[in-house]
Amino acid sequence: MKTLLLTITLLASTTLFSKDVVYDGTTKLLWQDANDNKALSITYAEAEDYCSKLVIGEYKDFRIPTLYELQTIIDYRNYKPAILTGFKYAANQMYWSSTPFVDDTRDVWLINFTKGSRNAKAKHYDRNIRCVQK
Repeated sequence: MKTLLLTITLLASTTLFSKDVVYDGTTKLLWQDANDNKALSITYAEAEDYCSKLVIGEYKDFRIPTLYELQTIIDYRNYKPAILTGFKYAANQMYWSSTPFVDDTRDVWLINFTKGSRNAKAKHYDRNIRCVQK
């Protein structure tokens, strides 16, 4: 039931806001949802810069999401991509989170939206980005 309500909220929010964002009423997070989320693969430093400069309509102050925040938009009933209904742009790739990997601070956690798995990888690799705003 909670997933159904979240899905309805996500679907409704795409008409309430700019076409390039999705609002999650449960977490109160505003997610970027644009072609860049599928096509753009950049390093962690580039992702920080990209999110900090991102402006979508009247929305700004975007950032790289935490691992927990990214996990809130995974839908394990979906595959390729394992993302909630309502998001139009998602690659079957790894997406940056801002959560550091404890064993090696040069690494951060990522979510692979092919099936919703998580991995820790070095910041110098190119990965996809989905910015978020609270």
